[in-house]
Amino acid sequence: MLIILLVIIFMIGTFFGFMFIQNRLARWLVGGVCFLLLAGSVAMLTLHIKDNWGMKKVNTATSRRIYTAGEKSAPYGVLIKAEIGKDTNNYVFVYRHDKTSDKPEANFKPDEKNIVEAIKKTATYELVDENKAMVTTYTTRRVWASNFYKLLFSVGGEQNELVREHSVVSVPKNTWLVLTQDQAQKLKQEAPAMQKQMTEALKANPQKAAELTGLQTSNPAAYAALQVKQMKQLLGITE
Repeated sequence: MLIILLVIIFMIGTFFGFMFIQNRLARWLVGGVCFLLLAGSVAMLTLHIKDNWGMKKVNTATSRRIYTAGEKSAPYGVLIKAEIGKDTNNYVFVYRHDKTSDKPEANFKPDEKNIVEAIKKTATYELVDENKAMVTTYTTRRVWASNFYKLLFSVGGEQNELVREHSVVSVPKNTWLVLTQDQAQKLKQEAPAMQKQMTEALKANPQKAAELTGLQTSNPAAYAALQVKQMKQLLGITE
């Protein structure tokens, strides 16, 4: 960090100028100039430490598609959520990164070994009028405003320092379910009985069965929306 070296040099210059130069004009000139430079260097160092002076914030956004945490053969998607704390609107989400993945993964789980970084990261969700589930991550990092400031203040590790990372999972409101772990477990337990009941009802009404089969082929989104509506009724979900 060059600024520390400059502080030391100007401190020595101030001391030398006022203590060892006999000529009054030269003493005040050398001592005064070094003192002003020392004060300026200390002020700049203070601003850098306190307000990250010499650095600027850079914002980026990246998006990627995500896939269901439920049965891959189901016509609808499932996102499992677990809120971190109470009324924080900050979640751990379970979903698949790839359509062919065998198991879903937990995402945005705080790193308990690095709390300083963990508190900078948040994740939430929104229900949208889309047909694909996406996660968009907004990231803010600090970088050096110029090579001059980097030369003055850099001690290593400050470039690309994370300021904030916020992820938003956009979930199709008609064709996906957003469930807690308890709701997902209840769905897993009760869905077979519900499916059996529906199958028996369709056997008793061949015309309705034909309509649903046709809908599943001609309009998969509408068929998925119908399934989601039934699942929400089963689980008592009103959103």
